[in-house]
Amino acid sequence: MPGSASKLRSTVLLIGAPLAVLVIGLITGLMTRSTSIEMERSIRDRLTADALRASSILARYLNERRADVELLAQMPALVDAARAGGAYVDRRGIAGLSLDELERQFDSDRTLGGFPEVRAYLLGFRNQTDFAEIFLTERHGFNVETTNRTSDFVQNDEAWWQRAIADGSFQADPVHDESAGLVAVEYSVAIIDPGDGSPLGVITGVIDLSPLAALLNGDGEVFTSRVEVVDSLGRLLVSPDDEVLLQTAGAIDAIPLTGQPQTVEAAAADGLNELVASVPAGNGLWWILARERTVTARAPIATVRNSAYVTGGVMIALSLTVLLTFASWLDTRITRPVAAARAIAQRIAEGDLTIERVANAGDDDELDDLSNSVHQMVRALTTLVGAIRASADEAAAMAEQISASTEQMSASTQEMSKTCQHLSNQAAEQASLIQNASLDTKRILEITSTLANGTRTAATRNSALQTVAEHHKSLLLKSSDELTRLSADIAKGVEDAHALSEMSQEIQRFVGQTKAIANRTNMLSLNASIEAARAGATGGEGRGFAVVADEVRKLATQAARAATMTSETVGKVLTNVERTRTRFEGIAAGSESVREIARSAAQGLQEVAEAASGNKAWTDETSEAAEQAQQFVQDISTQLNDISGRTEAFLAAAEQIAASAQQQTASTQEIAGSAATLAEVAERLIGDVSSFRLRRATPPSVAGTSSVPPA
Repeated sequence: MPGSASKLRSTVLLIGAPLAVLVIGLITGLMTRSTSIEMERSIRDRLTADALRASSILARYLNERRADVELLAQMPALVDAARAGGAYVDRRGIAGLSLDELERQFDSDRTLGGFPEVRAYLLGFRNQTDFAEIFLTERHGFNVETTNRTSDFVQNDEAWWQRAIADGSFQADPVHDESAGLVAVEYSVAIIDPGDGSPLGVITGVIDLSPLAALLNGDGEVFTSRVEVVDSLGRLLVSPDDEVLLQTAGAIDAIPLTGQPQTVEAAAADGLNELVASVPAGNGLWWILARERTVTARAPIATVRNSAYVTGGVMIALSLTVLLTFASWLDTRITRPVAAARAIAQRIAEGDLTIERVANAGDDDELDDLSNSVHQMVRALTTLVGAIRASADEAAAMAEQISASTEQMSASTQEMSKTCQHLSNQAAEQASLIQNASLDTKRILEITSTLANGTRTAATRNSALQTVAEHHKSLLLKSSDELTRLSADIAKGVEDAHALSEMSQEIQRFVGQTKAIANRTNMLSLNASIEAARAGATGGEGRGFAVVADEVRKLATQAARAATMTSETVGKVLTNVERTRTRFEGIAAGSESVREIARSAAQGLQEVAEAASGNKAWTDETSEAAEQAQQFVQDISTQLNDISGRTEAFLAAAEQIAASAQQQTASTQEIAGSAATLAEVAERLIGDVSSFRLRRATPPSVAGTSSVPPA
């Protein structure tokens, strides 16, 4: 019986505990893995975004410097200075001198000189921009004017000068410039004669790369990573540390320098790993490297993972606690009371009425009513069987008395009559007792019917539990369908973000056209300044040109600044749109995982419904046992009716004996036969009730215990 009593509790624990641990563990694992992957992708995307922003800043910086050199090459004053310098060389025959003679003759400042206004303009232009040095050569390759003293006077033997004359422009590789004393890039543009298109000379600007270190890193205000620039050989061109310039970058062999953005994990010089994003820049000749320590970058991932594990453990512990509490309640309130009722019904069917009252500790519910009804039935049956036994004993005694009376009939007819009257009274009392026993049997039958109804109600509630589980399973399946529609909406959001990205690129092309217009307006202001200088500072016409040139220059500066700010804003919009699209894709993947979890939970509810169905079968067995008890009581009632009929026959016989008192002498044998019949009936009645075992005394009930004394 204890094993049967704990069967339902064991079933609930064996199914519920693994299911709770599996579902919570699966949810925790999937959420942790999805979050880690998403955060890792976000870290790499952030590093790539830093490198892309740095590439944009580098390209804009170099393009602005190249545009400045090209603008200088088109200025009339510099064109005239290059033409005049070439004419001066031809007139003096300087081109025929040897290289050593030329270097000795012009060693003082290593320029032809004679153009102080051009030199002053170049110096002012250098101081207002990021050029380390600017120098102008005529068509023979000799310096006309320079902002700094160059290392050579003759430049026609340099490859950059020859390429600029031949191709129109040339950008050299970054080098440590001896003249300027820094890492710089030389950009040279040929000065073309507007009349015949022949080259008049070359204007060269030495672009200082050192300001890029502050622009690309920004002391942590722009980028969260350390940004460097390397060339195709892996040499550092721009770095926050000036001491490592033109040295090989750390872990360069492990960093892919390709035409596409790449992010890898490499070992730093100090042995610690770091994430490195590489992005091509400078027309594929340079690469931007954005570095960040792996420990620092992935610290949020470790924090989120630990928090998820702790939360999952707490949820599993809470689920197991609730499950154990429910199983204990189920065992106490349902399994044990029903098992006790079943045992009582089985003992009654075996004829054992020695069952004592068991005190129930619990709420006043249907199961408590069932237990009370069973014990009321036992008490009624005990009373009935006791009464039947007493009546049978009395009938046997009466038969003995009748036998004794027949021996004395011959002596006294009067005494015989009294004896018959007494016998009639006893028979009437016995009939009354049997009728009362029949009424008690009817009440026991009603109690048994109540017991059967209670078991059927329990079966109905089990069916309701199964229906609720199936209903919640359908709700979970509907939630899975809603998640599918949510994934479709997220995919549409990704398409909208892509369309917004394409529109932003159209705006960038418009901004580029605006910057080109600003550059041409700036060139127009420079021409106006030169014309004002030619007209003379004292003349009214010259002052008019100067005012116009100043206003045009301001307008060009404002237009260029507005175009630059617009370009930066559009770039940020593009980055945010791309990040939004990436997050939408991550959310779509996460919603798919949640949908799978909902399906798993629906399957778990199906198993609960199946367990409820098993409980219903067990309740049906209890109901069947109650119906068997009801049938047993009906059989007892039938037997009592039979006894009642026999008692009435006995009463009729006694009345016949009283009526024929006058014929006692002649009817002695008949009376003896009647006495024998009465004794036989009493024996049969005693045999009918002998199968019942009754308690000899009624002990006080003990709460929570039951005793079954031996028969």
